[in-house]
Amino acid sequence: MEILRAILVLLLVGLGLCSAANPPQDGDCPGFDEWFSTNNQTFENHPIEFENPLPKWLRGTLIRNGAGKVEMGNRKFVHYFDGFAKLHSWKFSGNGSAFFSAKFIQSKFYTESIAKKDIAPYLTFDGVTPPFGEIERYEAFMHRIDNTVVNVFSYTNNIVATNDIWEVYEINPSTLDTIGIVGPPIPQSKYSNLGRLNEMSTAHPVAEYGTTSAFVILNTVSLIPGKKGRLSVVRITSLEGRELVAEWEIDKTSYMHSFSVTPNYVILLAAPYYVNMDNMLKYTSVQGGMVWNAQDNATFYVVEIETGKVHTLKTENVFVVHHINSFELPDGKIVLDVPAQPNPYAFASYDVAYIHNKTARVNLTAQPVLTRYTLDIKTQDVQRVSFNSGPKAPCATSLEMPVFNENYRHMNYCYVYGQVVNYNGKGFSHVALVKKDVCNSAGDLMYAVPHQYFTEPWFVPAPGGKAEDDGVLMSSAFDGDKKASYLLMLDPKTMTVINRSYMPTRVPFNFHGRFFDNVL
Repeated sequence: MEILRAILVLLLVGLGLCSAANPPQDGDCPGFDEWFSTNNQTFENHPIEFENPLPKWLRGTLIRNGAGKVEMGNRKFVHYFDGFAKLHSWKFSGNGSAFFSAKFIQSKFYTESIAKKDIAPYLTFDGVTPPFGEIERYEAFMHRIDNTVVNVFSYTNNIVATNDIWEVYEINPSTLDTIGIVGPPIPQSKYSNLGRLNEMSTAHPVAEYGTTSAFVILNTVSLIPGKKGRLSVVRITSLEGRELVAEWEIDKTSYMHSFSVTPNYVILLAAPYYVNMDNMLKYTSVQGGMVWNAQDNATFYVVEIETGKVHTLKTENVFVVHHINSFELPDGKIVLDVPAQPNPYAFASYDVAYIHNKTARVNLTAQPVLTRYTLDIKTQDVQRVSFNSGPKAPCATSLEMPVFNENYRHMNYCYVYGQVVNYNGKGFSHVALVKKDVCNSAGDLMYAVPHQYFTEPWFVPAPGGKAEDDGVLMSSAFDGDKKASYLLMLDPKTMTVINRSYMPTRVPFNFHGRFFDNVL
């Protein structure tokens, strides 16, 4: 149980601090608790006003996904990851007008819970309180996870909400209405599926170079002791179209939230954070069913897209939640950048009890370090180098929730944007947005204001932009002094404010999102 609680601390806690002193309480944080609280209000295309004129080229919709409700009836979720999925969107028409929407995903989990006036028995990340009874735990395991609360993605112009599971929910990007669940067919395997569960996947599909397709992984878990699991790389060709690229058997199933893609390779990093089915059955939660083995090495699986051949490279123990970008060097080596963590214990910072405990949330136990791996599949050599932070943003290399200019995906690039929690050493509620220049640390920049809380940013490139940082950086933010949410726009070149718009309701902390060009 302690293990999964650790990954959260890293996600939100890009713990590389800009200063070392920690006060006894994370006390100077008005409104922070409200940021993580339920909001049942919904909106559809509510007009909003920005302080300054919007760029005429800005046309499309930013959609973000996250927990909107953390209790139902007399039960509460133990972990914020389990909150009922709620979408928020900001629509830009290209003529200066903008609109805001907010709706819950009408999943089976959510609608059944509404009908019961209680949290329905489904598998969760870390359980509920009061806990499910014995029969409910059995039902929860059979229902598995249905709450697509993590991310959004476009499957060839069909917008879907995702979690680390195979099924997704399709949504209408104009209204945020739920169209329905999508359970794509599992590609036919040369291995037996007897006693195996095809359920685990990733909330972060990655676009394929030069096509309209994308890649996703399927993590097949063995329910039979001593039998091997399986990893598959799968191409997404349409909403329900799937093609098998490669598959191979594995001795132990590792948790993987994201992966990397270059023009010729798909790269998976399997950390020694293993699924233990006995524990998962016992505790009926994902976190309860995971085991961290600090003595084991991590494994890179490099898959040749054209042939399906798999190269296996070992590296020292590490845990990674989010991959950033990956590209190939002229000599054939592969480069990928990740916020590397010593273990998965950062998940604990998203325990609901931790979030609302000012004393506890001062003590952050995990620290990501922005790290570059260089892989040589010919020699099976793995080189690891950590980046340094520049003087203008001394905590830049502690970023998590990383994003970059998607026009530079699969290629050499310079700029990563992200969120750093506890940037000044004063606690979990002290959040900064940073720009990390991986080409020259002198270009590192940051933006932080007391009592302002920022989610993962998203970079929207300017059409025809000549520089990598030509565009707008957006973040869903909460003003702790005003107790009000707003959409923040920063100039990525300088990390200074260029615009903001306050919302008609509070937008709770959310995990991931994406801007969909020309989607209205």
